[in-house]
Amino acid sequence: MEAVFSPRNERDREESLEVAVAVAILIYAQRPNMRHGVARSLQGAPGIGRIECAATADELVSKYMRSPTDVVLVAVQPGEPSGPAAAARLLSIAPDASVIMFGSSDAVAVATSTLVPGIGGFLQKYDGLYPELAIAAAPHDVALPDAEPPHLSERELQVLWGMAHGKRNLQIGADLALSEDSIKTHCKRIFRKLGVHDRAEAVAAGFRAGLLS
Repeated sequence: MEAVFSPRNERDREESLEVAVAVAILIYAQRPNMRHGVARSLQGAPGIGRIECAATADELVSKYMRSPTDVVLVAVQPGEPSGPAAAARLLSIAPDASVIMFGSSDAVAVATSTLVPGIGGFLQKYDGLYPELAIAAAPHDVALPDAEPPHLSERELQVLWGMAHGKRNLQIGADLALSEDSIKTHCKRIFRKLGVHDRAEAVAAGFRAGLLS
């Protein structure tokens, strides 16, 4: 029997497709206000589906192994090694887990100095909000080919490091004695060479390619 098309059938099909591409996220943070705040900021964002939270490394591993998520967001705090330790424990058990660290500007040094092998990158919190987390959690394909890693000039590497440290273009320009427009130009070149579309993807691709370590 030939299927009969109806607006309802088409709507159901579109809703099914939306469910199929929804990204599942697991958030680790010791502090309840941080993990619940991030969860609230991601709820309802396009492409975001199931969101779970974990307060301990045991809970993180348990929840991930019971129902793996597309992205694991791990909070880092100055003077608190629990974030990197939890990420390391999860990756030792599930090396294919997609883990991204996040935190305040003070936590940048913590994240970069204790970087765990397998971490996809670091995102900085701005003014209590996490505008880039939804972008990082979205299903992007930023894997680089198995060929030689892309070549970045020394200046481009310096700009990429600035991105990895959560700095804005104006801050990077001040550090390198360059105008903000020059930094924007370098960013565009970096995006093109890495085959990415934004800063979060660039940092993740940089770690994967061994340009950031």
